[in-house]
Amino acid sequence: MSFQKLGLVLVLLTALLGRANAASPPGMPTGWTDGYVYANGIRIHYYHAVPAPGKPVIVMAHGATDYGLNWTTLTLEMQSEYDIYMVDARGHGYTDPPTADTRDDAAVEDLAGFIRAMKLEKPILMGHSMGSGTAMRIGAAYPDLPRAVILLDPGLGAAAPGAGAARGAAAGAAAAEAPTLVMRGTPEALVAQNNRSYDELLAQCRKQTPKWDLLDCQYWAVSKRIYHGSYATGGPGTGGSAAYTSVLGKITAPTLILKADAPPETRRANEAAAKVLKNGKLVHIDGAGHNLHHDERQQTLKVLREFLRAL
Repeated sequence: MSFQKLGLVLVLLTALLGRANAASPPGMPTGWTDGYVYANGIRIHYYHAVPAPGKPVIVMAHGATDYGLNWTTLTLEMQSEYDIYMVDARGHGYTDPPTADTRDDAAVEDLAGFIRAMKLEKPILMGHSMGSGTAMRIGAAYPDLPRAVILLDPGLGAAAPGAGAARGAAAGAAAAEAPTLVMRGTPEALVAQNNRSYDELLAQCRKQTPKWDLLDCQYWAVSKRIYHGSYATGGPGTGGSAAYTSVLGKITAPTLILKADAPPETRRANEAAAKVLKNGKLVHIDGAGHNLHHDERQQTLKVLREFLRAL
């Protein structure tokens, strides 16, 4: 074999080995499906876990810059007990992006429209972060729509002075926070995030969130590459800015609020804010950061199951 041919073989082998060693984004779990519906003037994409006919329906709304599959590890634990739909919010995953005329209530009407288009009767609404704002506002605006409302670490406007610094002392190093990301900004900033490689994003997530399951970080990395945020510092369509206590007080369905670990003064402030609930309670998850269903999944599941069994 000539040196030229040998060199070509070595180049090809190097390329193949590099491809084999590179991380590969995960697909959907076995038995899951996805699809689209048209509601509120846009095409909405969703994932459906292994169907569970006759079981209670849960509709999940993810946090900002995430997408439906960011719920995967939690859903895998619950899919034998519930019929679960995970919806991509506007501008996230494969749902249509926001436009210049997108209204502040778009996220609410999108998710309510999805539920109606799918003919889902009295689903349990579960939202995280941005999605919790959407779920609570649906519970307030359409009190007969949900069977129950579950809010994972919503903003309650209740942080005590100095809570940011004190929180780390209470939660300790075990409370993982979400990796740094861009939610709104210039087209250049958002596209630069989309152009970050999957391997780079995965490595960042693994380094910054050691408590997360590998699968959580894999879907996190995928979600950042396909996120289509608003090209503004305060774009619309992500849940609105209604006062949380005013909204919570209008929810009549059974409601569970799960909050991240926090020092005593912040816990008391959160609990005081939740007292406006007509039929609900607030629970702090020890050792968990904002992504409590990734940081402390088993603790989160224990509280969720206790609440859901009582419905």
